[in-house]
Amino acid sequence: MQRCPNCSYKLVLLSNRPKYKCALCSKLYPRKEIESKDFQEFNKRKKIEDIETYEKERKEQLSKIREIKSHLKRLFNGFPKLSKLDYEKNKAQILTRNEEWRLRNIEYDDNRKKEYYKENKEKILQKHKLKRQENPQEYSQKRKDWRTKNIETNRMHYIIRTYRRKQKALALQRLENSQQEASNINIFHSVPTYPHSYLLTH
Repeated sequence: MQRCPNCSYKLVLLSNRPKYKCALCSKLYPRKEIESKDFQEFNKRKKIEDIETYEKERKEQLSKIREIKSHLKRLFNGFPKLSKLDYEKNKAQILTRNEEWRLRNIEYDDNRKKEYYKENKEKILQKHKLKRQENPQEYSQKRKDWRTKNIETNRMHYIIRTYRRKQKALALQRLENSQQEASNINIFHSVPTYPHSYLLTH
């Protein structure tokens, strides 16, 4: 809607001549002049809106690009190294973020650890060995704590190993007995070792 340049009131297009008339101050303006001015103002507003829209979209795009670069950098180089002071200051937050990242990327984290261990196996084993030699008491305490915590599991493993040794001894004795009866014409049907396990429990 065209406005009067003098009082900003609405202009009305006259039907008998190509001019606009203000209903408030009764001034007349050529149609071409008003429409040209209105078109210029429209272009000006549109240009400002386009610039604002472009700047907004550009900021969003740059933000996405920075985020993608950050993720790629972290993917190939790991988390950025912090100074000891910064790490101690933000230790709880850093550990929480690391744990959240591992939970979101369990499969990738496991594969990464396996590949690292495969490439640095000797170095890792040597490092663990030196650590045990430097802190024998701490290592012994950890083993003791683990045995105490898993006492039932260790007991079950011991029972299984004992039964396997006894079953092996019975199987070897049975094999020796079958060799002594090899002169028999009939085919000797050896009893499987599984039935002997019944004897072990009684």
